[in-house]
Amino acid sequence: MEFIPITLESRQVLQPYLQSEDYEISDIVFGNLYLWKHAREITYAIESDCVVVQTRYEGEKPYFFYPFGSGDKENALRALEKYLRDKNLPPRFESIESKNIDSIKSVFSQVEFEPRVARFDYVYSVQELIKLEGRKFHKKKNHLNQFLQNNEGKWSYEKMSASNADEILSRGKEWLEANPNKNQALEIEFVGIANTLKEYENLGLKGGVVRLESEIVAFSFGEVMSQKMAVVHIEKANPLIAGAYQIINRELLANEFSAVELINREEDLGIEGLRRAKKSYNPIKMVEKYGTK
Repeated sequence: MEFIPITLESRQVLQPYLQSEDYEISDIVFGNLYLWKHAREITYAIESDCVVVQTRYEGEKPYFFYPFGSGDKENALRALEKYLRDKNLPPRFESIESKNIDSIKSVFSQVEFEPRVARFDYVYSVQELIKLEGRKFHKKKNHLNQFLQNNEGKWSYEKMSASNADEILSRGKEWLEANPNKNQALEIEFVGIANTLKEYENLGLKGGVVRLESEIVAFSFGEVMSQKMAVVHIEKANPLIAGAYQIINRELLANEFSAVELINREEDLGIEGLRRAKKSYNPIKMVEKYGTK
């Protein structure tokens, strides 16, 4: 097996394999691979008409996702087993759906899996998040209404594009620098956002911004995963503007993803604030992910 680094050109190679699958895990979406390729070494190999993705953090052994594509996944796993044996590397897997565990164990009989709860993806009804109806969305609807009432006639939604990418990055940088909780993870994320927006129109992404009196107060982008699901990769807003997060969430879904049934808002990474925020939007299900012990 020969592993090749993820580049912009990789999208044309990988999309047909991704489109042949009806998957729900956000990790293998091309936009995610591209967004985080600067933070860790992400490479892929094509084997038996399947794609095997390898990820390696500095100073660590690599791990692998389950093969995707319409080819022979068992053969792809057997080729991976030989690759690992030749390289004297342990079999490590992450972001594995429970339905694929037995397939991996048929080749790697010694591996055991455990749930990665902090990596479970949160999945929501698109229409529920657009409408925010009912008692369970009462607080969210109040925040949204506060924004609408405070800024009637002053705000607008605009599609994300190459023409506003620099302005988005400038605003995002301001919010990052003003964030009292700024850390290395947020700085790494911002580099990924910058790299992605530079190639925004070549990545098949959909995004938008909310302006308040011409100034950007929120932005978000994601992509369609399948006929029924899209994923939101990034959502940022001015924390000083009440309801800014609620308005960008609604407007992105209403303008870019209303044709799909479900929206994947990715994982909480075990961060308590993120967990509370994601649960507060009332997910209709979680996409469970498993990794090797």
